[in-house]
Amino acid sequence: MSWLRKSGPAYGVEGVEPRRSGGGLDSFPGEALAGRPAVTEAVGRLPHDPVLADLPGYLSVATRDGQDWSLGFEDGVLGIFGLSSPGSDTFEQQLAAEPWIESVERVEREVFVFTTTELLAADIVLARCVDVCGEVFRRLPGGAR
Repeated sequence: MSWLRKSGPAYGVEGVEPRRSGGGLDSFPGEALAGRPAVTEAVGRLPHDPVLADLPGYLSVATRDGQDWSLGFEDGVLGIFGLSSPGSDTFEQQLAAEPWIESVERVEREVFVFTTTELLAADIVLARCVDVCGEVFRRLPGGAR
């Protein structure tokens, strides 16, 4: 029954059109996923601080296959998570400690690449990254406001 199958890749999100690069990378801007239930629930778990109010809009996730992902931060939130300083690895350590992460590497000041232990949809990946952001925010000096 082909009509029962979800169209698009398994990591896709119904109603959200990814930005596809020439290399086959599907990018999902955070603002496109912000209204998804998993993401709104993750936002609800964040510390109540005005700097985190629109966090998903400053993030993006991208993948080719649903297991190898990248997480990008816009410049406006780098300082909030201690990412603007070279050598800061708090976020990378927290992401690597997550049970759903197999491996992680910071490839640019604002970009992390990671492999998940299973194929995940983009909204779930973004929601879990928002949770990681909340944990990092709590751990940084002045973060648990």
